[in-house]
Amino acid sequence: MRTTTQILSLGTYERDYPRNSLTIAALRGAGFDVVEIHAPVWGAAHDKTTLLRSPGALLRLGLNLLRAYTGLTVRTLRRIGHADIVMFGYIGQLDVLVLGPALRLLGKPVVFNPLITLTDTLIDDRRAFAPGGVAARLIRLIDRLALLLANVILVDTAENGAYLTEQFGINPERIHVVPVGADEALFSANRSAIDVDDPAMPPLSRNSNSPPGGRDLDVLFYGNMIPLQGVDTIVRAARLLRGDDVRFEIIGTGQTLDEARALAVELGTDNIDWVGRVPYVELPRRIARADVVLGIFGDTAKAARVVPNKVYQAMAMGAAIVTRDSSAPRSMLTDGVSTLLVPPADPEALADAIRRLRDSELRARLGAAANWNFIERASLFVQSERLRDALGMIVLPVTGQPSESVLS
Repeated sequence: MRTTTQILSLGTYERDYPRNSLTIAALRGAGFDVVEIHAPVWGAAHDKTTLLRSPGALLRLGLNLLRAYTGLTVRTLRRIGHADIVMFGYIGQLDVLVLGPALRLLGKPVVFNPLITLTDTLIDDRRAFAPGGVAARLIRLIDRLALLLANVILVDTAENGAYLTEQFGINPERIHVVPVGADEALFSANRSAIDVDDPAMPPLSRNSNSPPGGRDLDVLFYGNMIPLQGVDTIVRAARLLRGDDVRFEIIGTGQTLDEARALAVELGTDNIDWVGRVPYVELPRRIARADVVLGIFGDTAKAARVVPNKVYQAMAMGAAIVTRDSSAPRSMLTDGVSTLLVPPADPEALADAIRRLRDSELRARLGAAANWNFIERASLFVQSERLRDALGMIVLPVTGQPSESVLS
């Protein structure tokens, strides 16, 4: 007789995306038996909007989804009799629409962990489709139907929960806040134990204009260059700090990269190292080397509602962080105590905050407080407790020990 609640993690979700992998780890930490039934569709494309930009790309995506859902249906039928809950992760709106109705008819509770809505990303933030157009209305309908099919919806911030209620009419009692957190085995608070010059790893780049030994202050940003990140604000702040012996490292590729690099050339900004996409496992070394880690600075509505992965990762490592001010980061951090918060799209304020962080004692205090806040508010233990509470509404209390990974 089983003594643990079994959850099927089902769909085409990105297995390696932090929100998905960390939620599954936290569920196992809470004592749930998680069985993954997964078909890869989205993982190879860093910018998902490229899959929508031509008839050929759309056709390939459609065929891939058809194959995926055929296989997922067969595999789910073999397991569904033992499952107590079915969970869909990011990106999961289509998964919920295709597979969710049958699961609900079978009496299986559905948990949806969307992280973001398609409307928020494709329409409001990236402007891939015109607001109010036919495509935008269809995307909004997909979001709404997927959310309505779920018994429990997991969000990363209270602000994103309120957005689902206001924009899609979702009952707030079905929405539960679980912070994103960070992989604590990878992003360690013991930064001194990380060898930034590990000969087994690729060498970390240095700005060719840097004097011997590097500049006085290393400032790190990494991301996929979407509008909410406000990379243009970072470039403008770098220009203001050009004569201040501050070196920026900007890692990543994506939608706004070309514009940001062109802006840097236009402004004559030469204190930025532009680094392409790096392996995920290299990020801790980059954070360990940096004096300051930057969050996001965009002025979009979406940017105001999120705490990005990079901020949680920097918190876990006890780094000195600067990010945009809004109620979302204030749920995790305190301005002047565990971070420096600046107005969105304000390069002057960002430059001033970086100047303040020349003070090594201030950096150390902020980093230590940020790490403490991570432990108290976003650690794996906290996520497990939040998930146990959320899922306790639809299943009996969980007993037993955390399960091992099972991939069907």
